[in-house]
Amino acid sequence: MKKVLSLFLCGALIGSVFTGCSNQSPASSAEGGSAAQSAGSQAAETVTCNYFVPGDEPKENDKALQLINDKMQKDGVGVKLVTKYIPWDSWDSKINIMLSTGQGECDMFAVMNDRVTLANYQARGAVADITDAMEKYGQNITKYDSPAIMKCGQVNGKQYAIPAYWFESSHSPEITIRLDILKKYGISKVPTTFDELTDDYVTVMKNWKGPNKPYLPLLGSNCFDFGPAQKTYDSWPFVRCENMIYVDQKGTVKDFFETDEFKQDCANARKWYQLGLINPDVITFTSDQLNNQLNAGDWFVHFGTYGSSIDNIKKNYPDITVDDFGFLDFAPDKPNVRPYGTRNMNAVPKSSQHPEAAVKLVNWIYANQDNYDLFLYGREGTDYKKSGDRQRTDIVNSATSTPLYYFADWLIGNLHFERTATGTPTITNKLLYTEDTKAENSVTAEFTFDASKVQTQMTDVKTVMSSNIVPIATGVKDYESNFPEALKQLKKAGIDQIVDEFKSQFEEFQQKNKS
Repeated sequence: MKKVLSLFLCGALIGSVFTGCSNQSPASSAEGGSAAQSAGSQAAETVTCNYFVPGDEPKENDKALQLINDKMQKDGVGVKLVTKYIPWDSWDSKINIMLSTGQGECDMFAVMNDRVTLANYQARGAVADITDAMEKYGQNITKYDSPAIMKCGQVNGKQYAIPAYWFESSHSPEITIRLDILKKYGISKVPTTFDELTDDYVTVMKNWKGPNKPYLPLLGSNCFDFGPAQKTYDSWPFVRCENMIYVDQKGTVKDFFETDEFKQDCANARKWYQLGLINPDVITFTSDQLNNQLNAGDWFVHFGTYGSSIDNIKKNYPDITVDDFGFLDFAPDKPNVRPYGTRNMNAVPKSSQHPEAAVKLVNWIYANQDNYDLFLYGREGTDYKKSGDRQRTDIVNSATSTPLYYFADWLIGNLHFERTATGTPTITNKLLYTEDTKAENSVTAEFTFDASKVQTQMTDVKTVMSSNIVPIATGVKDYESNFPEALKQLKKAGIDQIVDEFKSQFEEFQQKNKS
């Protein structure tokens, strides 16, 4: 599922890169087979690549993994893959401990820029430079990931991560609404303003028939994604870098928490909280609880895309169809903004003994359609069925209603090979697999913040954000009464130094680009 992950970080992709690329055909098996054997793939020995990813391990993971490794051995890749899953709610803490201690035998891990940026990991000295490995073993990767896409995985000209190739980052903000719920409760039209949405949400909550209230699916950890009215603000478009730095299209840089935009976001959240639209336990609400709510269908509005098959929802809402979902846009005449080129990447820890293994693995996945299908979807006929043109139907575990095997396409996928799920909402597929040609690149395009000089301040500020800012941003606490103390703590933690360092680097970046 394309999670709740929201579009607020820096490093935009040049929009023209996508033009024409999505129509390229994936390499044939014959073409990819030869590519897989090139550039040193015939390894003298087989090394293990321990790949750490977020979420729960699929039921048939071991069986699919055996076939993947058998195929890689046959192709002479020289890599044996071991996937290690970490539950969402403990992902950040466990990865940080592993990277800081060098323990855990990790050879590749997921980087989600809307949680922790690649630049942040690099500033800590946590990730390996894979530039040489890419040149030697990454021919298939660079064949399908253009230079502009690959640049999203670079810091100071060095390659530190392999980006996934998706269009999703071209759209912001994303607000999903259930059209079937509108009809069920007699709401005649889709809301076009924040106030209309609020009124409709109150109506739904007041008349809800089910046992589980459709609270806004929001977590304390992603509460800064509560910006449903941001596109209507006079300063739009703007982005939020590192979850704390505001940058508009004029190049204005400032502390996001001291902006009128954040103040209004908090006012909106407070209004929804007081109206009972936000879960009273929002701060402690877990990712597992969120996913359970989404998959059960007990929701009306979701800040993000719903990227799973609706088969789960059908259990409680049997009449729902893939066309019963829509996206809200309160300012359709204003452009969306591309905050970063790709949301998700894969990086190699500095402690890895075999940094080339990750590159070889991804290069093999991108070698041809057969490899891609096997890695992403598992065994045809057992784990999934091909359906139509570049589509698939996942075969699910009856006990959990989740696919027997499925690897997160948003994490490592490539649109040149992607098979969309037949049960995914129509509007989700349209957003994720179609370029938004009217979207603007953020002025922070291709800019990467080096946080190494303010790493201590970054850590301290994020601690204050969690303890002092989150309750305000979720509407649990009133802005006027609580923000002065929160701001005091932010200043004490060093947010001004972070903003100043960011501004200095960004201005230098702009000057270089002018020349």
